[in-house]
Amino acid sequence: MKESASISDYFSGILAVSNKLKINGEKLEDVRIMEKTLHSLDPKFKHMVVTIEETKDLETMMIKQLQGSLQAYEEKHKKKQ
Repeated sequence: MKESASISDYFSGILAVSNKLKINGEKLEDVRIMEKTLHSLDPKFKHMVVTIEETKDLETMMIKQLQGSLQAYEEKHKKKQ
């Protein structure tokens, strides 16, 4: 993730790529997409990533929920600056 990218833009790109892979027959589960997304985020999200990994069950979480949590964190981070 580029430092200047917003969570919304980043998720749009991720979902576009994962949908193309699925259309082409790739078996790609949402939990795998979320794990890859969390590990590819900008370092400023490190604390949030740890919190999500420790407190949430990615097996039952939806991608939109993950996106919402990260967007809320992003907004708080912007207000502090």
